[in-house]
Amino acid sequence: MKILIVDSSAWIPDRIASLLTETEKENTLYKALTYKEAISLFHEAMPAVVILDKSLPENGSISLLKDIKSAKKETIIIILSLRIDLNTEQQCKLAGADFFLDKYNEFEKIPSIIDSIESEINA
Repeated sequence: MKILIVDSSAWIPDRIASLLTETEKENTLYKALTYKEAISLFHEAMPAVVILDKSLPENGSISLLKDIKSAKKETIIIILSLRIDLNTEQQCKLAGADFFLDKYNEFEKIPSIIDSIESEINA
């Protein structure tokens, strides 16, 4: 499955990639640090899943989320956020996010979420 990881901090995509390569599933991973890189990679690769940092500069994460969902609405979006509150979560879900995770406390849930998405796609 193709997965695009977007985070302005370079270590987060590397850590997610490390988590996902520990599983037995074969995933093709793409990494982007900015909105511009991410939208370009998205249109090139058309990934099934996008793991997206809520804190891209200039609120680029919400714009990217909306742009991805308008281009391919079946793309699954997982938001990672440092700021966990109901308002932020609702804003992301209204824009089309499928999952909303605490960037530091729920990070380890990513592989199981990816496995469940892959199972649904292959069912």
